[in-house]
Amino acid sequence: MNVFFKRGFSASRSMRFTLIELLVVMAIIAILSGILFPALSTARKKSLAAKCTSNLLSLGTALQAYIGDSNEMMPEAALLPSDEPDLPRFCDIFENYVQTRQIFLCPSDPDSKYFIAQGSSYEYNTHLGGKKLSEDMLAQKFGLSKTFVLYDYESFHGKSGAVGARNYLFADGHVGELE
Repeated sequence: MNVFFKRGFSASRSMRFTLIELLVVMAIIAILSGILFPALSTARKKSLAAKCTSNLLSLGTALQAYIGDSNEMMPEAALLPSDEPDLPRFCDIFENYVQTRQIFLCPSDPDSKYFIAQGSSYEYNTHLGGKKLSEDMLAQKFGLSKTFVLYDYESFHGKSGAVGARNYLFADGHVGELE
């Protein structure tokens, strides 16, 4: 009779793990996961910030289309739509210029609280409302590349005041940081 069948699966000591070996393997896995999880978390945050940048770039395209249709005038919209029911939300104004309302949602908006309450995770620079960019005092003084139009309501992408904590859409169509 075959020796393997006489002893069974558990007969060979060399095929078993000892408790020490098992603990060493578990410790190695714990150390590796401790190293990898923070890196994965950082990569996830950066991908969410990139999606937010993409949303703002698309909204910049929608804004350019709106301006073209409205005789170069910037839309008049509420700063906090839930507090100013007399003025429209900018997301409602741009609705015909975007493919989906999800574009108004920053993926880092916690629990989509601003998206739900205000219709967007992005705040509109109401100072520009009802004006042509070419006639706006700040745009004339600082230029379109430094005149922001939309930005994150809060520092969704990092610690408040840190570089990259908020994304800004500027009047010239680029997304970046305030300088």
